[in-house]
Amino acid sequence: MFQERIQRIKNIINDAGADAFVVVNHEESGQPGTQYLSGFSGSESIILVAKEGKFIFTDGRYYSQVKEECPSFELVPIGASSNLDHLVDACRKLRLEKIGFDSTTTYHSFVSSFNERLEQVSLVGMENALQKIRISKDEEEIVSLQKAAVIAAGAFKKLLPHIKEGVTEKSLARKLEVLMREEGANKISFDTIVASGVNGAKPHARPSDKKIINGELITFDFGCFFGDYASDTTRTVAIGAVPEKLKEIYEVVRVAQELGCQAARAGISGADLDAVCRDYVSSRGYGDYFLHGTGHGLGMEVHELPLVSRKNTDTFPENSVVTIEPGIYIEGLGGVRIEDAIVLKSNGNINLNSGLTKELLVL
Repeated sequence: MFQERIQRIKNIINDAGADAFVVVNHEESGQPGTQYLSGFSGSESIILVAKEGKFIFTDGRYYSQVKEECPSFELVPIGASSNLDHLVDACRKLRLEKIGFDSTTTYHSFVSSFNERLEQVSLVGMENALQKIRISKDEEEIVSLQKAAVIAAGAFKKLLPHIKEGVTEKSLARKLEVLMREEGANKISFDTIVASGVNGAKPHARPSDKKIINGELITFDFGCFFGDYASDTTRTVAIGAVPEKLKEIYEVVRVAQELGCQAARAGISGADLDAVCRDYVSSRGYGDYFLHGTGHGLGMEVHELPLVSRKNTDTFPENSVVTIEPGIYIEGLGGVRIEDAIVLKSNGNINLNSGLTKELLVL
């Protein structure tokens, strides 16, 4: 598994005409790229992948951990010195002339210090390199993503009896997070969104002390980690009878989301997939209320590449995992969002959230 991932980085190195690639991990700023390439889950390290070998630099807190998690890497113990001192020495010994790094995740002070110490070396920033190599998932990753989705779905089903008039958004969010942990989650993957009534018009509403009342829609956006992989799901439910306008926008979002799921497959571009959902919402007169892209990549991070967006004309490779989550948000009235995570295949897709209905639940 790690050999294939290292080869992806070596392909990037070769394409750029570079000699090596460096990944800086400080207080998790270089995660999850570090763990994806090596297996190392600690919060302080530098990885150097060169044509002549692959090395991990870290301090005494992590020596045993490195030997357990990434035995195929050569450990360079740094003692009382800094990671950078040992990295500079290694680069000189290997006679490296051109080194790539992820310009999105690598902090500026490191690049500046590294460049000052190795003036003869050319540093090449590669935007989102550590996310790009993770776009296509292997089978083990897909299994973990599926498990995370199943855990979240099971927790949401157990939450349904607790959704009733008089409870607060905050209490429902806390309850859902506890249920996800009880179902087997390592941790939640982001702050749970519970947005009822007019708060539903805010795509990223924070749970408040507002109490649930009859006649409202409530949007739940929630997820958890299983192992190192995240889930991300959104469902909108009704409390009692809701106005016809809310029923209408729910149905528009439901159909748009289903059309997106039907169209999603390897080879489609982010812009074309976004257009499937957006064009339908616009055809029903709600285009101005669809306030965000249709979706995003999902994996070791909740939001990663590729994007399902009007701006992304790149096509998706086999085993990309993306969300399909159109929404309508009307200030003063409320909002609706429905979200599934799907694995793109050449002949269609696998819906990781197929265990949760998308018909309007009236509680």
